[in-house]
Amino acid sequence: MVATYIWINIIIFLLGYWIGSINLGIIVSKIKGQDIRSVGSNNAGATNVLRIMGFKFAATVFTFDLLKAYIPILIVSLCKKFINVDNAKHIIPLFIGLGALIGHIFPIYFKFKGGKGVACFFGITLGFHLYLFMIFVAIYVTIIAMTEYVSLASTITPIIVSLLSIWSIFGTGVLGYMQVDIPINMHSIILSIATIFILLKHFKNFQRLLNKTENKLNLY
Repeated sequence: MVATYIWINIIIFLLGYWIGSINLGIIVSKIKGQDIRSVGSNNAGATNVLRIMGFKFAATVFTFDLLKAYIPILIVSLCKKFINVDNAKHIIPLFIGLGALIGHIFPIYFKFKGGKGVACFFGITLGFHLYLFMIFVAIYVTIIAMTEYVSLASTITPIIVSLLSIWSIFGTGVLGYMQVDIPINMHSIILSIATIFILLKHFKNFQRLLNKTENKLNLY
């Protein structure tokens, strides 16, 4: 029986990957006559869209990338409630969110060259726990406001989120109850895997930060 749920989780992960591979930043930029991956930071994420195409397009791309991870998680979570079988807890909705994040980074429709997955991580965190999502947003915004480095916020905050989710495993109760009935340790593992992917995609940003050549958001 457990083997069946392993296959279900693999299937929802693959579904998430195909959904995540739909990259609105690339699509919109190509409609406007260019490829967002060939200008600016050569990245298909919302930050590069902001610098090249402006706030409106960036906000649309960010929202789309967040929702393409969150909505599938929500759908799988709701479907679980209608499955009247034993061990349904072994179906892990966050797998579809992880698939969406990896699909965003390595989109099958766009030669496996996409964004860095941060907006999808927002969506995964929202699907995991509302309070943790609010903490994520607060820390993310604070880091950007203090440093003006999006890359710094995009790497430090997922690490904090992963650590907080692990902390809750040991009964501290900091995060309260989860929105969906699934093992919290599996959630923490998935969040940690997603964080590793994000950190690897920001390797060049780390180098620029050390060399003090990283671009700031220029808020002020």
